[in-house]
Amino acid sequence: MNHFSVFVFAGALLSLCSCQETASSSPAEYRNWSCTYEALVIPDAQGTLFIIGGGSRPLDLMAGVVQRLPSKDALVIVLPMASSEPDTALYYGIKPLVELGCTNVHGMNLKAGAYGEAQLDSIRQAKGFYLCGGDQAQFMAVAQGPIQEAIQEAFRRGAIVSGSSAGAAMMSQVMITGDEQKEPKYEPTYSRIETNNAVYGEGLGLLQQAIIDQHFIERSRYNRALTALHDHPGLPVFGIGEATALVIEPGGISIEGAGQVVLFHPNSGKVNERDQIHFDNLRLDVFLAGDTLP
Repeated sequence: MNHFSVFVFAGALLSLCSCQETASSSPAEYRNWSCTYEALVIPDAQGTLFIIGGGSRPLDLMAGVVQRLPSKDALVIVLPMASSEPDTALYYGIKPLVELGCTNVHGMNLKAGAYGEAQLDSIRQAKGFYLCGGDQAQFMAVAQGPIQEAIQEAFRRGAIVSGSSAGAAMMSQVMITGDEQKEPKYEPTYSRIETNNAVYGEGLGLLQQAIIDQHFIERSRYNRALTALHDHPGLPVFGIGEATALVIEPGGISIEGAGQVVLFHPNSGKVNERDQIHFDNLRLDVFLAGDTLP
């Protein structure tokens, strides 16, 4: 496997100030955590998550989605509700799938409370999805509840769920929103590694035992990932680069595309009186296209 492991000690992250534990767990307790399909996804699922970190989506990357459909005439639904320009998002979401030969691709721009049972049934029966980028919290404001449950049902039945940028972040149960309590203005990455700062929401819950961050390499979102790692002890964080997919499927977990995926192994950390986070024996892996996990 072409990847490297890095062990980062607290001295490389924060000064060794006096710290008080906020969690009883230690890094050693997480060393045997399972990075397998069954351990990460929603129970009884048979589907595939094709999680793209944002940026460009060349046809050779999207071909990984099409190749996992049962056929090119299988129903694929594109959902643009995260976007402030849903018509444009639909156009660019549908276009590569059609160019790759899919013949049954449909956009569905749903509004909160303004959809019917027929639309939900189409979602349940779909064999593939593409979740457009934008604002993941905006998407979940529409999808939470019946739409979310219908997507989960399709995933349990074997559908492939793909998404990019916000469409990637919303796949996990714990969803990074990008907002902060201590910074009124949006930051591409956090300027601090502190608890009581990050704002999380509830995602689609397809990936229940991990957290996703996107545009990761390009926007250097390490502070954000480290914050999430502390705030959710026991959960790993996957940081996915642009034009790159983390593929989680019953046959295993792999990387496709042009970039890298960073995996932060579970670690609870500690904090001091200023909310600054301290980690001991922090482990991360960096994976490239063609790599498989674990």
